[in-house]
Amino acid sequence: MRSALVLMLAAAAAVAGSALATDVPNVVYFPIVQILPRQDLTAHGQLQPSLTKRSPAFCWELDLFTRRQPLDGYLRRAGTGRVVAHFSLRDNHVPPQPWPGSAHFSGCDIISRSDERAFLSRPRLYYLDIRTRLARHAAIAHPHGPPLN
Repeated sequence: MRSALVLMLAAAAAVAGSALATDVPNVVYFPIVQILPRQDLTAHGQLQPSLTKRSPAFCWELDLFTRRQPLDGYLRRAGTGRVVAHFSLRDNHVPPQPWPGSAHFSGCDIISRSDERAFLSRPRLYYLDIRTRLARHAAIAHPHGPPLN
């Protein structure tokens, strides 16, 4: 009972805290980056990438505005285009706002230790590719660094 209460208080404190809690252990935050249009010229938004080091996992907070409903996001390695992390944007969002493709998304996907090390040292080697119902490569974002914490 007491541990449940402690967890609820900790969760409430986290929500009440700043939007970016850079003091969370084993989580490395990177600067917010702009999402740029690629094949959907209306696409735009912001990405807040982070790495959870114990898993390791690539995590994201994403505000996205597109012409059609977003389907998937892929963290890819630049040069090869190899998919490092995949996340579904179909059900993982706050309800749509002005039009069907606008929402706030968040989540994590496990990545390899080698990709974790590479992302920590050179996040520019990776990019986020977003797919919608209308376009396979609707929007793109390029994480950069150095980490914020």
